[in-house]
Amino acid sequence: MARNKYFKDYAGEQDTVENITIEIIQTMGRDMVYIPRDIVTKDDIFGEDTLSKFEKGFSLEMYIQSVDGFEGEGDILSKYGLQINDRIELIVSRKRFQDVVTTLSSIERPREGDLIFFPLSKTLFEINFVEHENPFYQLGKLYVYKLSCETFTYSESMEIDTGIDDIDIVDTEHKQYEIKLTLGDLVSSTVNFLEGETIFQVSNTLSGSAADADVTAQVTNWDSDNKILYVSNLSGTLSTGSSNDSVIGMTSGAEYKLSTSTTTTTIIVTEPQDSETSGDNEDLEFSVDTDNIFDFTDTDPFSEGNY
Repeated sequence: MARNKYFKDYAGEQDTVENITIEIIQTMGRDMVYIPRDIVTKDDIFGEDTLSKFEKGFSLEMYIQSVDGFEGEGDILSKYGLQINDRIELIVSRKRFQDVVTTLSSIERPREGDLIFFPLSKTLFEINFVEHENPFYQLGKLYVYKLSCETFTYSESMEIDTGIDDIDIVDTEHKQYEIKLTLGDLVSSTVNFLEGETIFQVSNTLSGSAADADVTAQVTNWDSDNKILYVSNLSGTLSTGSSNDSVIGMTSGAEYKLSTSTTTTTIIVTEPQDSETSGDNEDLEFSVDTDNIFDFTDTDPFSEGNY
């Protein structure tokens, strides 16, 4: 039996429901920033984006479904450090998304992997799933998207440059560019720098003291054959070219005259709280006698002498 012709879906009623939905979101919701992900390099084997950029931001109102606060596992102190696993559910109007985002780009709907910036907590969330059929066809039409989002995890293969300071600071706090130092004559008796150690420079002074340092940096790599030193986390302005310009390793004591310095395109990921290079391996190398952790002189460490 066919439906009653007097109770069929009516476009005027659908438009009324859609307009009321938009008004509720604009009244009770919050202004968010929708940030689409541009995939620069994709790994077709694993289906991963090995290099992503976030260069656009669209201001769009959204309703916070999880009104009692962030959901998820919250803040967890694990063996990998502090993990923030907050989750949030957002409602965005289909029509408003079309008007704001689709008309200025080729993006037809919110996409998994794109980001949402929540200004109240200044948090970036990544869209994990987009539910497009909830509520389910009221009066025969869909009006909203429901976004399930989780706190965004930043990685060095991403570049954020939206032009919005509160968002772009995530990128600048985590990245520092590596600097290539071309060295000249050896000054000290020690030849090699140590990876992870701090180097310093006292302007126009050879064999200066670390207490008088004008410039400090952290060694990321040392090419002894070509006398090229790579550093990051530079503090101060290096002086180059003078016969008295040198760099000295605080731990190794190695000192070379400094010829030139060049900023490379290599990005060193840093911890935002202290701007130090990510990872604890350098700290362990200098604070622990690593040579004595393992005893390689024992020829039978497992069978208690029965081998």
